[in-house]
Amino acid sequence: MAWQQLIIATSKELAPTVESLLENLGSLSVTMTDGADQPIYEPPLETTPLWRQVHVTGLFNEQHDLNNAERYLAQHLDGSEHWELTLEKLEDQVWERVWLDNFKPIKFGKNFWVCSTEHEVNEPDAVILTLDPGLAFGTGTHPTTALCLEWLAVNSHQYKNIVDFGCGSGILAIAALILGAESAVGIDIDPQALSATVDNAKQNNVLDKISVHDATNYPQDAQDVVIANILAEPLVTLSADITALVKPGRHLLLSGILQQQVEQVMNAYQDVFIFDPPVIKDEWACLHAVKHS
Repeated sequence: MAWQQLIIATSKELAPTVESLLENLGSLSVTMTDGADQPIYEPPLETTPLWRQVHVTGLFNEQHDLNNAERYLAQHLDGSEHWELTLEKLEDQVWERVWLDNFKPIKFGKNFWVCSTEHEVNEPDAVILTLDPGLAFGTGTHPTTALCLEWLAVNSHQYKNIVDFGCGSGILAIAALILGAESAVGIDIDPQALSATVDNAKQNNVLDKISVHDATNYPQDAQDVVIANILAEPLVTLSADITALVKPGRHLLLSGILQQQVEQVMNAYQDVFIFDPPVIKDEWACLHAVKHS
């Protein structure tokens, strides 16, 4: 099946109205994206911020008649000049296939690799984590995840057990197990993340070494390494809970932090931990610290 989409470039003030009009036209879905390279990295909780310039896109099936769509929009936008319409044909694709084709193997440390089942790593001593697309975040391509994977690969001799706090796809816990850890705990608030972690652990033959838990009920035992790759605000809010999971003298790894948020996050932990200088990649920071003995 083929599809068609109406893309309306407009202002953030008009965007909600355009969204409603596209729904009235029978759109199957409506999405809003940045129209001017103005990223919003971490909005306040319970808010829905919009970019100054927005692309509002309505998806329609191939048979849907859109000949009068532009006239309909013009009638209901009161003659505003702050919008522009584009109609595109969208051929159906196996989107998982597209993702797999573009997800190339990624190397961390000396010989640790993350790749899909569709790719091979031609290195005799390669240690490989295989990961295919799913609903949960975390493939190693984002700077925050990559920074954590690099630390795990380089420091695998320093830990035997790990907590992945906000585990997403489970990539960090599974990586630690593949690199030699004896056990891992994955914690997340999203049931899809817990399911994805189990599936990925099974695919990498480490399911017997990992336990997954909802964020409202998880083991309280302190471990060698606690990794929390989430966002700055929850890292600060949950600092006491995260701190309690780290053994004295052992390691804490915090990521999902923008460079300008480093001080805020460090301040929430500095009474209990000694921090190394932050490691920065593409405006994102990763913080490593050791808990006071």
